Formats: sequence, C-alpha cells, structure tokens
Amino acid sequence: MEHLEQLAEQVGMLMNAEVEVEGRECLIKRKRTINISSHNKNFICTLDHDISFKNLKDNGKAFNQAEIFLLPGELASFVNALHQHPIPFPTSYQHRMDINPDIICVYLSSEEPPEDFAARLSAAFDAIEQNSLV
Repeated sequence: MEHLEQLAEQVGMLMNAEVEVEGRECLIKRKRTINISSHNKNFICTLDHDISFKNLKDNGKAFNQAEIFLLPGELASFVNALHQHPIPFPTSYQHRMDINPDIICVYLSSEEPPEDFAARLSAAFDAIEQNSLV
C-alpha cells in the first residue's frame, strides 16, 4: 500500500493535481478553467477531469483511464501532443470521443505504468494551455 501511495504522489506531481487513494485505486483530481463561447455568450467553466489508475501489478503497470473535456479548437493540439510524446503508447491504449459543437469529451484508457500515462497526459494539457496563451 505504501508503494501505491508513493506512486499516487508522483502522479499527482506530474499532473499538477490532487490525488486520493481509495483502496487499490488512485483518483487524480485535475481541474481546468475554460471559456466557452456559444450563441454570442461567454461562459467560464471549471471542469473536473476524471483520471484514475487501479489494479497496480507487481510489474508496475496499472489500468489507467481518463475522461477529459476539451473545446473543439483544443482537440488537435491535445491529440498531437499525446502522439508526439516520447513515451510510446502501449498496445492496450484506447481512446474514443463524444463530440458536440461546443465541447468534446475524450475517453482514454491503457494498461501501463501510471507515471507514463500521467506524463503523456500532462504534456497534452501543457500543449493546449500553451496554445491558449498564443
């Protein structure tokens, strides 16, 4: 259990997020504020992204999953950052998207070391944050 808590702390630092360990599952609480423009109105929203890993194995791999909300203009940067990350995707990597005109939900899952999943995801968040500053 101590190893899981140390790993959770490491993942929390990589993701710049709070972590909570419940049993054999680690919940990463990452928040992001976005500005949505729709029908000539602006909305500022704070999103809670659902990110977790569970079932940590002796080989260091765990089942990782994330549900990330993006603005349509952020999708390309986010996906490109995931694909260009130096840590390659594991063979178990999957993602799917639910798309509507104002927001996109990206679902990611993999079986790999949680720190690899977190590093790749953190780089993707960094990419969209850098593009929003331009």
